[in-house]
Amino acid sequence: MSLFKKIKSAFVIEDEKTEQSAPVKKSVEAGSTEEANMDEALTIRSEQSYATPDGKVNQQFTNILLKAIEAQNQEGFDYIEFKQSIQNLLKMDMDEATVYKSAYATAQTLGATPDGLTASAQRYLSVLEKEEGKFNRALSNQRSKQIDGGLGEIKNLEQTIQDKLDQIEQLKQEVETSKSKLVGMKQEIEEANLKIETTRQDFIASYSNLVSQINLDVENISKYLK
Repeated sequence: MSLFKKIKSAFVIEDEKTEQSAPVKKSVEAGSTEEANMDEALTIRSEQSYATPDGKVNQQFTNILLKAIEAQNQEGFDYIEFKQSIQNLLKMDMDEATVYKSAYATAQTLGATPDGLTASAQRYLSVLEKEEGKFNRALSNQRSKQIDGGLGEIKNLEQTIQDKLDQIEQLKQEVETSKSKLVGMKQEIEEANLKIETTRQDFIASYSNLVSQINLDVENISKYLK
């Protein structure tokens, strides 16, 4: 099993058997290239997702977040391996406390400690927070391109329409053409705004899904293993 698949199997992610999401380009440089992948994900959105109260856990975004975790994966037994052990044990008929204690019993033989697992989990939370920052910057760029600029064009066009209405009869046809264009532009802006908001909610859901799982594990580590 590849490292990425191992990491992905450690988290609760919808099964991918029926549909395939658009591939995420692996970044070869830090910074701008990684943000380009996030920006691309705003455009190429996967339909393979499942509903949550505030949005959808999107496979495209989930893969980007997990790829970031993969890039920062620590050598040896850390939180990811512990999380994978928990997922495997949850498939058995065990209560939560037994699951964590059993997973930790194995982890101890590999040198793991509760503090070490917690620190490792916090490291991955920091990785996800950085990805959230990249997403917010990419989302802001998309909003500027698709909405802010369009709103300025609409305002200018509305003024043009008003000016033409004051002109002589021979300009009426030009006014009607501009009105039609205005309607179309408003519709495009509304659609773009809806798409941006839906995309934002999908990322929030994907991000929250992973963060909540890690936070729960951190809480349970403190609860059961200390």
